[in-house]
Amino acid sequence: GDDDQARRMLKKGLDIDPNGIDANYFYGDFLRDQKEWAPAQAALQKAVTAPARPGREVADAGRRREAEAKLKDVMGHLAK
Repeated sequence: GDDDQARRMLKKGLDIDPNGIDANYFYGDFLRDQKEWAPAQAALQKAVTAPARPGREVADAGRRREAEAKLKDVMGHLAK
């Protein structure tokens, strides 16, 4: 749908949890889709290095793998 609305909502998520794995992953993925490579790299890197949440270690490990794969794609675009 509406990219402007999506950006606002994703930024609200970052306001609530600026270092969280989910907020940074979804914002980084959005930025990647928008071809905003450098900001996408920063957000996805934060997702990769975010601390695991107690009781969510398995979910966080899966999200981290997804973030690493998208980060690799972003890095490929930045290297061009």
